[in-house]
Amino acid sequence: MALEVPGFSNAYYYKPRTKASRPILMYVHGRGGNALEDCRKWARVARIFGWVVCPQGPAAAEGGGRTWNNDAETARRIIDATVAALKDRYKHRVRTRGDVLIGFSEGAFIAQQVGLRDASHWNRWLILAANDKYWWGDAAHLLEENRAHIRRVYLFTGENDQVAENTKRAGEMLKGARIRVRVKIAPGIGHEVPSDRMITNYRRPLRWLVASQ
Repeated sequence: MALEVPGFSNAYYYKPRTKASRPILMYVHGRGGNALEDCRKWARVARIFGWVVCPQGPAAAEGGGRTWNNDAETARRIIDATVAALKDRYKHRVRTRGDVLIGFSEGAFIAQQVGLRDASHWNRWLILAANDKYWWGDAAHLLEENRAHIRRVYLFTGENDQVAENTKRAGEMLKGARIRVRVKIAPGIGHEVPSDRMITNYRRPLRWLVASQ
């Protein structure tokens, strides 16, 4: 379903499989991503856990997709406006705690930035193709400062992805800040997990992330 987001492009979403209050699982697409198609894929994986919500990057990319232009501040505003629009439409069916931020590739950069600076809301992260270089400046201090808010982080990267070593270093940064993190370097996988292997690879990490409220 399409969700009107005031001031920005529509987001897409799937309702959870229950009418009870459930958390948001916010998927932030990669450069050139198609939020509608990505949402369809992620719904098969994640609807059992909550609302699957997929905002669109602010700019057009080659091939008809969208990009975030590596602009984490604009992305944060889009994400916040998307959450507000969903809550306005569905009131008490959207849980206000335990939300999960999922980011892939360029979306991983956005998720690492937004999660770091809004940890009281996005306290669970699934970062696909994480990179320690996406954190700089006062990032180590912010990780330490927000340690009590960030409940769980799962870093998932294919072993054939060129950022696999960067993902390991990002995991060490999180461990150094005493944040509960799991790092998975998946054998035989490159930068993106094929759609027919998403449930196999992603459902277990999501189950771990949402296990503790």
